[in-house]
Amino acid sequence: MLNRDLLIVRLKQPFVDWINEADPSPVGDYLTLESANEDSSVFLIHEFASEEFESWLESCYQPLFDYILGEWYTDPALWPQNRTLELFKAWCELEVHSMVMDYVDEPLVDDGY
Repeated sequence: MLNRDLLIVRLKQPFVDWINEADPSPVGDYLTLESANEDSSVFLIHEFASEEFESWLESCYQPLFDYILGEWYTDPALWPQNRTLELFKAWCELEVHSMVMDYVDEPLVDDGY
């Protein structure tokens, strides 16, 4: 059992709409909500963050939001200028889990991201 909580971030329709609108070189098919969430972003976060999630999120949402935006477009000029907590919540569904088990019999390795 790991001393971390788990945060799953799934995109909501407004985020998908932004992805489709911000695309500097659209190539036909637009991204759907279903296809955007086929492989959601998952983060290990502070243990017990789930108990005080709103206050934790208030202090930590900005790097999460920037990371997720960067997964779609690496140029911050394409990102929304006013990246507030309210926008993050409107664009992303957040799911927190406090029971995180490691079932791999190998050490955890940081691959440098």
